[in-house]
Amino acid sequence: MTETLGLGCPLCGGPLKNLTCTSCETRYEERDGVAVLVPPDLSVEQQQTAEAFASEWLHFDELHPEYEAQFLDWILPLTRESFEGKRVLDAGCGTGRHTFFAARYGAREVVAVDLGESVRTAQRHVGRLPNVVVVQADLHRLPLRADDPGFDLIYSIGVLHHLPDPRAGFLALAGRLAPGGEILAWVYGYEGNALVRRVIDPLRRFLTRHASHSTIRLLSFPPAVVLHALVHLVYGPRARTSLGRALPMSAYLSSLRGFSFRQNYSIVFDQLVAPTSHYIKEREVREWLSAAGLEDTQVTRRTGNSWRGYGRRSG
Repeated sequence: MTETLGLGCPLCGGPLKNLTCTSCETRYEERDGVAVLVPPDLSVEQQQTAEAFASEWLHFDELHPEYEAQFLDWILPLTRESFEGKRVLDAGCGTGRHTFFAARYGAREVVAVDLGESVRTAQRHVGRLPNVVVVQADLHRLPLRADDPGFDLIYSIGVLHHLPDPRAGFLALAGRLAPGGEILAWVYGYEGNALVRRVIDPLRRFLTRHASHSTIRLLSFPPAVVLHALVHLVYGPRARTSLGRALPMSAYLSSLRGFSFRQNYSIVFDQLVAPTSHYIKEREVREWLSAAGLEDTQVTRRTGNSWRGYGRRSG
């Protein structure tokens, strides 16, 4: 599997044979059908982040039909047709829910990567698809051979803002584009998130980041009830009115009206469990695209509180 897909040692880029690097002789392993190609020197922050999101995606592990419209909105200006015949990297695959759509849209090959044990959930959901391989790995040091030709399309949804250095993470991904390849990253915005930055984020930094994941699930339940009620009783019914549009974070909260309670519960848990969260300014996203030397760049706002950054490597 590792040889046919061109995977390699994340430390030196050497070829793998039976999950052993033929260059530096580092040995890796396979668990539950997933190649574990994680460098041995991860930082404590990386390990904590991987464990936190693994606890989320191993618990909130369902695939919902509503996720397709959300995915297509997240990846604009890309469309279903953007995946046809492409070699694709899902950078931070979580449960594999986006991988599923990328594969279904006709990608030639989708490499789905995540750092944590959530790859078990992704493997269960998409690992048997003929054009998908799930790999446990670090986005900064992807397990690719030194002569790997790169990806035609890379997307990263909701991942970079949880890295210790989001900019470095983006540049590492952009460096893996093939000539003419496209990249799309969706990140939390600094603009439009004042309420989250001033209320929710301090709770995460000073309270929940030190709690066990089971405790965070309990703590997330009451605000999830409040969120779900607000979305369905206040924001949803007034979404198309002038009053509704004047409410705080109206575009974002109105976008959740099609979600079940469990889906909204997972959103609250997601906000509180992350050891690290950055809120990225529009000018920062534009600087990432420029630093990566990309062409045809676009930065667009989503639901008033997040950014999509898109660019293409010259052919």
